[in-house]
Amino acid sequence: MGRVKLQIKRIENTANRQVTFSKRRNGLIKKAYELSVLCDVDVAVIMFSPAGRLSLFSGNKSIEDILTRYVNLSRRERGRLHNEEFLRSIADKLKGETNQMFQAMSPLSADFEHVKKIRQEIVNGESQMEEVKNRLRIYEGDLSKMTTLHGVELHEQILEETLNRLHIRKVHLLDAILVH
Repeated sequence: MGRVKLQIKRIENTANRQVTFSKRRNGLIKKAYELSVLCDVDVAVIMFSPAGRLSLFSGNKSIEDILTRYVNLSRRERGRLHNEEFLRSIADKLKGETNQMFQAMSPLSADFEHVKKIRQEIVNGESQMEEVKNRLRIYEGDLSKMTTLHGVELHEQILEETLNRLHIRKVHLLDAILVH
């Protein structure tokens, strides 16, 4: 099955239009990234979604730097866009919106760090629980499954360590009872 050739015209259904925008925006940004890496060029992409949300992409340099470079070109080199003040105002507005986005994201990044720490604690807890389960299997161990001398010696060592800890705990409890 091949792809259906889409007629290039405005998509009337709002939901379909938003989905198409999202997919094509990601594709366009991916292509811009590839172009910037493969050809070592400065690329800036500025898009506004149908809902008015800003999407930005720039390669190695910031969008502001690329726009400033463009504004500083001579009129002949620049081509069709001639309004420097307009471009400067856009660059200033983008700087402001970028700063607002980073400020809005800073609490999110703190939350993200907190979530990362919690996830790490969960992973640590799960590994400790797995270790405890493995130790418990030794106590419940089926002797017929111990087929090597090394395995039997390992089980014996673990049981002896546990017996020693149990003995120390018993002595500690006896001392506590005698003191009271």
